Amino acid sequence: MLSSLPFDDGVGNKEREEAVGCVPPGCGSCVAVMVASAREMALVTNVCDYEELAKQKLPKMVFDFYAAGAEDQWTLRENSEAFSRILFQPRVLVDVSCINMSTSVLGYNISMPIMIAPTALHKLAHPEGELATARAAATAETIMTLSSGSSCSIEEVNLAGPGIRFFQLSVLHYSLRFFTFPLQDLFSLTSYQRLVQIYKDRNLVQQLIQRAEKAGYKAIVLTVDAPWLGRREADVKNRFTLPQNVMLKTFEGMDQGKIDKTNGSGLAAYIASQIDRSFSWKDIKWLQTVTSLPVLVKGIITAQDTRIAIECGAAGIIMSNHGGRQLDYLPATISCLEEVVREANGRVPVFIDGGFRRGTDVFKALALGASGVFIGRPVLFSLAVDGEVGVRKVLQMLSDELELTMALSGCTSLSEITRKHVLTDSDRIRRSRGKSIKNPQFLLPVQEYKKGTSTDKIPEPWPLLLSKEEMALVTNVCEYEELAKQKLPKMVYDFYAAGAEDQWTLRENSEAFSRILFQPRVLVDVSCIDMSTSILGYNISMPIMIAPTALHKLAHPEGRFIWNAGELATARAAAAAKTIMTLSSWSSCSIEEVNLAGPGIRFFQLSIYKDRNLVQQLIQRAEKAGYKAIVLTVDAPWLGRREADVKNRFTLPRNVMLKTFEGLDQGKIDKTNGSGLAAYVASQIDRSFSWKDIKWLQTVTSLPVLVKGIITAQDTRIAIECGVAGIIMSNHGGRQLDYLPATISCLEEVVREANGRVPVFIDSGFRRGTDVFKALALGASGVFIGRPVLFSLAVDGEAGVRNALRMLRDELEITMALSGCTSVKEITRGHVVTESDRIRLLRSKQHQRRRRRRRGQKHQKGKTSALPAIARSLKMVVLQPDPFLSELTSMYERSTEKGSVWVTMKRSSMKCQARLKKMVAKGEAVELRCLVRATDGKKNICTSLSAKEYLKFQASYATVLKAHMHALKKRERKDKKKAAEVEKIPEKAPKKQKKAPSSKKSAGSKS
Repeated sequence: MLSSLPFDDGVGNKEREEAVGCVPPGCGSCVAVMVASAREMALVTNVCDYEELAKQKLPKMVFDFYAAGAEDQWTLRENSEAFSRILFQPRVLVDVSCINMSTSVLGYNISMPIMIAPTALHKLAHPEGELATARAAATAETIMTLSSGSSCSIEEVNLAGPGIRFFQLSVLHYSLRFFTFPLQDLFSLTSYQRLVQIYKDRNLVQQLIQRAEKAGYKAIVLTVDAPWLGRREADVKNRFTLPQNVMLKTFEGMDQGKIDKTNGSGLAAYIASQIDRSFSWKDIKWLQTVTSLPVLVKGIITAQDTRIAIECGAAGIIMSNHGGRQLDYLPATISCLEEVVREANGRVPVFIDGGFRRGTDVFKALALGASGVFIGRPVLFSLAVDGEVGVRKVLQMLSDELELTMALSGCTSLSEITRKHVLTDSDRIRRSRGKSIKNPQFLLPVQEYKKGTSTDKIPEPWPLLLSKEEMALVTNVCEYEELAKQKLPKMVYDFYAAGAEDQWTLRENSEAFSRILFQPRVLVDVSCIDMSTSILGYNISMPIMIAPTALHKLAHPEGRFIWNAGELATARAAAAAKTIMTLSSWSSCSIEEVNLAGPGIRFFQLSIYKDRNLVQQLIQRAEKAGYKAIVLTVDAPWLGRREADVKNRFTLPRNVMLKTFEGLDQGKIDKTNGSGLAAYVASQIDRSFSWKDIKWLQTVTSLPVLVKGIITAQDTRIAIECGVAGIIMSNHGGRQLDYLPATISCLEEVVREANGRVPVFIDSGFRRGTDVFKALALGASGVFIGRPVLFSLAVDGEAGVRNALRMLRDELEITMALSGCTSVKEITRGHVVTESDRIRLLRSKQHQRRRRRRRGQKHQKGKTSALPAIARSLKMVVLQPDPFLSELTSMYERSTEKGSVWVTMKRSSMKCQARLKKMVAKGEAVELRCLVRATDGKKNICTSLSAKEYLKFQASYATVLKAHMHALKKRERKDKKKAAEVEKIPEKAPKKQKKAPSSKKSAGSKS
């Protein structure tokens, strides 16, 4: 429930009303009338912006009541931060021209899996309160959950218009004087869903349910995590209470409708006096007897409570930690989602709230198994800023972001969103256990294409724009970005530098390199370093190339002469460095103009337009101009949500256009209220282009086709099957889908899948020669750079680009020398240490320590084992992994064939036995076997028992070993018989030998 406004004995009603931005009802005003100006609304590009605006508009007591959490507010922060640790694994080249986000909740169809959680006292934010929220939810065709702590009654909200609504419930006490409704609980409640808090007066609870049923509410949402109110220190400091014109309208005419003033939080006092703290699971049966509506339980975050709720007949689970407003230091709900979904096992739907601020967050929850998502605070803040319009806009923004995320992940409907689309912390730990790879063959030329050369005469550089003193200050490519920021207009700089949404991937692209360390070799002759390599059969001076980037003339409109502007300057610099430049199809110089800039090896980047004839013409022009390869961008069927471009209303100046499309409509980017580039992509790019269309592309060109935008092994495999000549790993520099992993983090997986069949290149985040070395060590055949070229071009034109390439080359050369590598081919996986290597090394050391400890545990003196030698380990093989393994295993040893896990057990308790029996009975364990290594003093012998055989014995270590030894002897006898048959030894011969007394003694000694 949400908190209330501060109360001071020295302040009268009038002052208190002014403190919350209202005057008495007779004056025709209500609490906190907030309408944003058109300029403010234009700046709102995501739901987080509403919180900043609401903070400026709302009284401090009201804002703190909505925004604050319990105690240290760790859970409040963790709810949002946990999403940043879940990354995407998108699929590309999927037909995403049509995205369907509709779904069904308890049999009711809604337009999207985003619903409004129950939150209290909306009239503190806006005069219309819950009525405005209800209308906005109905317009968006989604569900609102009405809080029992609402400032509008059940009946009033129902009269706001048609819509699907739930009711949140709390159980009340018998004697009710105050209604200090917990603001946290209200917060967790969704608008349409009537969240019922169980009050101690069960008759009152029954009346609330009957009113909700009569008003047409579709479900009861029972809040179970607020028998006590969390310690919300902001409410205590503000002495939260309600103004005279705001009350809990559901209890109008009762004492329960008022929150009295106290020295601390009035809401906490209300909860202590009204909420029934004795309500427990057994009382759910009573609740089901008084209503025919489905009951959803809200506030569960553990598998144990999930199991009990399902056994009690709950229609669904709403995972919630009350928005961090109850018990602090609870885990984020998204971190517990998989555990709860696994326990539910499809028996009931699992919904979730807590920290959702982006469409990407919603996608992650759906991928981890949630059936839908509830939002609370974003609704309140948008309601405070712009009323019903604000709530509509929040729902629309989240819907748009979810739609974009689905498109960029290759999902056309919610049913296509799977666990494989995201990567969690546990996934990364699991992957770290795999074997590290080596890349013996690095730069494999494509044999089908003839070798080319760039040994033609290189043009002289144009004079420098910077003075020698200024150039001397530039010591690395990162400094060019700072200089470019000072020189470029804000709109242009933001267009080049900004990323998508929260820009997490943009930052991670660079930070990921800091987690990869070197393992150099010393005393190697490094007097001569050779960095040359071959790309698709073309020799270049270094494995650093220029990536396709758009509109270079925005950075460098004119050189000393007009013939050295934009991409022309970049092309000349690349030729001077004897490396490859990739020309973007959105360049500000045409294909032919760049070709006339001078000799050089150039690739052409291609985006697939709806007009396939236009695409074919572009390819033919590139072939005619001497371009050596086609680079097909596959990760941009939709444009990422680049909020800087939206705020700047990005468009092109009159003197800059997409020169490749000169004279066509495709060459213009019109002005819009948002990003002109986003509107251009939506109108021109073919979203239906998919893998099957690669065959068409190969029929219209004889050039090799490289696919740019892949970061997963699955797409790598498909690309190779489609016959591509190479892979360029890219997350579009963090400009498309946010919360993608850094490309360098995915490189080994892609290289392993490619397995030398095609070369793998990489871009995104490269700012140092050390970064390039790390990529080569992890298996890349070469590196592409983008932003460093643009920023150096903006600062000093062609000379700047030359200098940037030279600095990267020098840094790579030094790194190779200090690592003991004299050529690119000598750079191996052994030269770097990644996070997974460190984890694997740590586990290996732990394993060695355990082995030494076990070996050192000898039997006490004077005692001998009943067996020749105790087996060194008892192992279990489960061919279908189960979460129960975490309880059984003392350490992870190694992975065997796909889907199977080997673990080490010291003992097997009765609890373990019972769980194993269930696993076998349910078929969760496809095969369960115990493997024992034993010795007879001369040789080691291995054998195994089946699950049934294992469970016959009480899992006693000695008993199991005795059974194994018996099986070993039996097997040895069979082996001897077989050997005797092969050698054709008479059966009676061994018997005669046994009769000899000498043989008996030897046999006895051997036994």
